[in-house]
Amino acid sequence: MNNDMFDKATRLNQALFEQFSKAAEMQMNAFRRYADVTMEQAKKVSEVRSIEDLKTVTSDQAETLKSISEQATQDLKDWQSYLTEAREAMQKAISGEPEETPETQK
Repeated sequence: MNNDMFDKATRLNQALFEQFSKAAEMQMNAFRRYADVTMEQAKKVSEVRSIEDLKTVTSDQAETLKSISEQATQDLKDWQSYLTEAREAMQKAISGEPEETPETQK
């Protein structure tokens, strides 16, 4: 019984570490994407020198907002998938089921 408890705790810790690593990576990738868009927009605005430049920047902003909206929707879907995967990994770790790895899926 005692070894079983330690095995479950070890599996749970491994699953938690893997899931937290994935979450951190997802967060960093999203942050990087949104920071890049912000820097790009700031650069475009700083280069405005005329009314025509301003018109170009403002018309480009609509497309940028559309792409940000689409990316945010995709990020939300990715997080929903991640949460489902994390829940399943935690359940497997606690129940003692072996994790599916790329080698075991073949």
